[in-house]
Amino acid sequence: MAPMSRAQAVLLFATIASLTAAAGVPARGDVRPLTLFQRVGRSPWVVFGEVTSADKRFVSVSAVEVLKGAYAQPTLRVMYKLENFLRRSFEDRIEFHTGERGVFFLKRYETDRPDGKLDDWMKADDLFASSFGAQGKFVLPAEGGGAYVEAIREFVRASGLADPRAEEAAILGFLDSANPHVQQAGLEQTIERRLAGPAQAELLMRLSESAREPVRLNALQILGQVAEDLRVTGGHLEDQADVVNRLKAKAIGGGGDLFRAEAVKVVAALGGADERAFLDRLAKDDASQLVRYEAGRALSEIGPR
Repeated sequence: MAPMSRAQAVLLFATIASLTAAAGVPARGDVRPLTLFQRVGRSPWVVFGEVTSADKRFVSVSAVEVLKGAYAQPTLRVMYKLENFLRRSFEDRIEFHTGERGVFFLKRYETDRPDGKLDDWMKADDLFASSFGAQGKFVLPAEGGGAYVEAIREFVRASGLADPRAEEAAILGFLDSANPHVQQAGLEQTIERRLAGPAQAELLMRLSESAREPVRLNALQILGQVAEDLRVTGGHLEDQADVVNRLKAKAIGGGGDLFRAEAVKVVAALGGADERAFLDRLAKDDASQLVRYEAGRALSEIGPR
């Protein structure tokens, strides 16, 4: 067979991709890993434990602490060989190694039989399955594992609150946590659910000074959401002029291009036409193409004088 040309290879790949999309089969790149907060909220059982052994069908886990769900036995079994056999082509294999210490996100085994019946051996009280395939296990690092377990305890507490407003308040409380994993979950969930308001503005400004780059960037993204909401409603922040001036300093400061561009967005959302001259200067003269673009886009939204 003659070797395939580059053009033929591209055409073949495009055809396969279109057929996959038409069939409703997600490509591997479409499968986003769940965050720890999401895994905690969606899993009936969460167990901190250690893998002690594995046989042909199961892995045995010593339960150090049951973080979520009711389970009183000292050990449990996780079915995974059959799950690997039944997994879809884009899903990673479930793997366990003796001695691993981690957090396991578990559910009861679900049969694929049309009648929904389980064989007797599948009904054992100590038998579980992974809630999310290969993502049903989070291996703790050799150092700092305790901070993850502490964070997961907080996630269990917050996701278990019956009142949605209480859960939202708990998530906003994560923003000021000394635990970096709790704080990052708070930032991600606040962005996803658009939870923040003017009351969080000063905290977000403080977080935008964090030593951790993701925290700085997420803080400005949340503040941008607050600013957009205020623009729609005609509201203002307390000490808004001071906040805008501090953000302008960030926009022209020594942060990375993404961070500076995010600051430009918030300046434009809060200051609007009052900051036209500042935005115009950035759009023309800033060294960063990304900053110039965001400033120019903001000017186009503000409109002509």
